[in-house]
Amino acid sequence: MSRDFALGAALLVAAFVVCHLLGLREHVSVLSGTPPPAGGGDPLLGVAYALAWFGAVVFAPILAIAAGVLAALDRLRSRRPAPPRPAPPPG
Repeated sequence: MSRDFALGAALLVAAFVVCHLLGLREHVSVLSGTPPPAGGGDPLLGVAYALAWFGAVVFAPILAIAAGVLAALDRLRSRRPAPPRPAPPPG
């Protein structure tokens, strides 16, 4: 389960990096009603970049912390000795 959280955090950061490398940052200005410096601008690209940014900045750290906490708890649980089994009844 902790690997799922870590993978989710990595995917959110990767999506943001891809959007940033594609140059979608300049399209975010459309959301405030100002044209991008290069002209044109697609509002959907601006929304995609904003969602990717929020995912990387807000949700990815939460998932990464949850993955770390779950991994630590799993490690602590595995170190505890198993409780002794009760002896079977004589018979």
